[in-house]
Amino acid sequence: MRALLFTLCVAAFATTLAAAPRPDIENLAATAARGKVSVKFTLRAAFSNSEMVEALKSGLPTTFTYVVEVFRDRPNWFDDTLDRARIEVSCTFNSITREYLLSYRRDRHLVRSESFTDLAALQQRMTTVDEPDLFDVDGYKPYKLKVRAKADLMRGWLFYVIPWDVTTRWREARVKAAE
Repeated sequence: MRALLFTLCVAAFATTLAAAPRPDIENLAATAARGKVSVKFTLRAAFSNSEMVEALKSGLPTTFTYVVEVFRDRPNWFDDTLDRARIEVSCTFNSITREYLLSYRRDRHLVRSESFTDLAALQQRMTTVDEPDLFDVDGYKPYKLKVRAKADLMRGWLFYVIPWDVTTRWREARVKAAE
């Protein structure tokens, strides 16, 4: 009887994970100009989970944390990480003014704050990263460098008891020289 119950729980968990599209980093691009690397990408399917949208609408602080690294690609050896940036995009809903407040932080320093009344515009802004001159790589040739990015979205709960983090896989792209 216990084996049957365990099998049913595992099957329910597997179908739950398979049903929702998994968030993923898309269109990662990096360009180098004047010793600086600019990075841009989007996060796909971040709001496909209804819990995420409900959390935004209810006023719970919702944060996406992006980790972006620039590294020197060395085949048949360990990669040489040159620099890392942590980008946090946080949103809260003010139920009195009916506005969403977005805070954009880079390495724990506030870069900008914006207010939105439109949920679709807010979602687009939370899932698009465009960072000019993010890394200083003076002295390295762009064709030897790569960037990688991942996103940490939220903590999920299995059967309201077991926590797990919703995160994307690392996505890599070669740094291209600006034309």
